[in-house]
Amino acid sequence: MLAKRAYLVKEGLFEVKEEDIRITDPNQVLVKVKVCGLCNWELNFWKGTGEYYRQFYPVMLGHEFAGTVVEVGEAVTGFKAGDKVTVWDFGGYGEYVAVDEKKCYKINDDIDLDHALGEPLKCITTVLRAAAPEAGDNGLVLGCGPMGLWCIQALAGKTLGSLIAVDVSDDKLALAKKYGATHTINPAKENTVEAIKRITGEKMCDFVIEGTGIPKLLNEGMLYLRNAGRLVLMSSHEESCKDFDFRPAIERALTIIVAHPNMSQPDDIHRAVAMINNGTFHNEDIISHRFSVDQLNEAFSTLENKPKNFIKGVISYDD
Repeated sequence: MLAKRAYLVKEGLFEVKEEDIRITDPNQVLVKVKVCGLCNWELNFWKGTGEYYRQFYPVMLGHEFAGTVVEVGEAVTGFKAGDKVTVWDFGGYGEYVAVDEKKCYKINDDIDLDHALGEPLKCITTVLRAAAPEAGDNGLVLGCGPMGLWCIQALAGKTLGSLIAVDVSDDKLALAKKYGATHTINPAKENTVEAIKRITGEKMCDFVIEGTGIPKLLNEGMLYLRNAGRLVLMSSHEESCKDFDFRPAIERALTIIVAHPNMSQPDDIHRAVAMINNGTFHNEDIISHRFSVDQLNEAFSTLENKPKNFIKGVISYDD
């Protein structure tokens, strides 16, 4: 069938083409895309960050997507037309995509596909497994963008001693509280270390998940931890942390964990899909900007130059 697909053809320019999209392998399923998230990592392609990314032009991006199966290949046994799926592959910046059934994961009928962005939620699962929260831990999420808010949604409940959200945006902290944070701290308004001491009874945090991508906050994150605590790096960092001081980690036996990528990604996405189907993740307040595939250049410009009210942008497709 004829469908729109967007290709990044050079730095800062997507072109939308109409192509005939069909199953070409008996193991493929044809998916009608409903929603695809805009990813900060893909900004490397958009900005042409080094020859590594430029070598792929023209490139089909979009890897945070979910949709509905409309056709299956003759060898497909796990899916049928009408199934909701999240897909772990590229191609989400197109109305339809043919993909191997092994890269599709079934979503329950009662789950809104807006809440089923499988790939970034796979990353959340990876981060949480790296943080290894234990009963009674004091946990802290540093930065309440979409990844931080998803971490809070997944960690919320009665297992932790406290779940602390830290951000300079009161609006994002309000969302963190709504999603299950027991305490919130705005570093622009109070001393974070003193606030953590008060919340934890001087114990400090067992783990900190860093989700800001701001290099100087790596040093800050270590200050929030108890001796032998765990600092989990969730964000990608565009800039090097030239002033990272590892001495506190040595002096206090801190563990610094780079959560992803790891070798357990197939396992992690299965776990993420289980949480999606359990209703763990909610995006109605996280998705702040919607664009059509024809607006992809505007969408990436917005992603690169995030307005104050930006949390998560997506490409949406009409039913």
